[in-house]
Amino acid sequence: MDTKSLILERKGEVDGFATRFGKEIPDGTLVFMEGKEGTGKSIFSQRFCFSFLKNGFTCSYVSTQYTIKSFLRQTASVGYDVRKYLMTGKLFFISTEVTLAETKPKSTFLEALTTCKQLFDPQIIFIDSLSTLLLESLNEANLVDLTNFFNRLKGSGKIIIITGNPSEWNDKIHNAFRMISDIHFKITRESIPGIGIAHNIYIEKFNGARFKYEPLTTFSVRPGVGLTIETSGVAF
Repeated sequence: MDTKSLILERKGEVDGFATRFGKEIPDGTLVFMEGKEGTGKSIFSQRFCFSFLKNGFTCSYVSTQYTIKSFLRQTASVGYDVRKYLMTGKLFFISTEVTLAETKPKSTFLEALTTCKQLFDPQIIFIDSLSTLLLESLNEANLVDLTNFFNRLKGSGKIIIITGNPSEWNDKIHNAFRMISDIHFKITRESIPGIGIAHNIYIEKFNGARFKYEPLTTFSVRPGVGLTIETSGVAF
């Protein structure tokens, strides 16, 4: 089975995340990243997207949070500048703030998502965040249609990375994505006695891992650098 490398090298140094995350993701994988608002789902999506692009793969990215302008500004500010990939067609970006919101009611977003062929042409597809995007159009009745759609994409070798906020949809829908995902990340913001607020990412499940991975990583976000691993309160 082919895989896509997560390794990100900048200025001759590897950022350390790939080794903690199993180094690569197998083709035909659905990755589900869950976390409440502000925990870091978008920054992880940006980090993964940037490493895939740098390693020569094509990506599409749906954002419910950023316009194209603010996305480029955000990714550049954390050292994940994707401008050149956008200009050369390696990255296809859709902002639902602009593209869908102006023309269609939110109840039609599920259909709009699954019929947007250009979005699913690249090798890796990011949907950040699916729970926000489909807030008014996904329900238990059409959930099977969406999971079947994702399974067909996986069958064709695509990697789909979706983020979701558990408080934006019901437990049955949320648990369905936990179940059908091949890789499941849970991102949290926790209060640790004596330390303060810690940002953690847990790998709850990793089917098809080729390399060792760490079940828990504590991280921070730094301007110009992006995601940084924290260990014993000291970044390295």
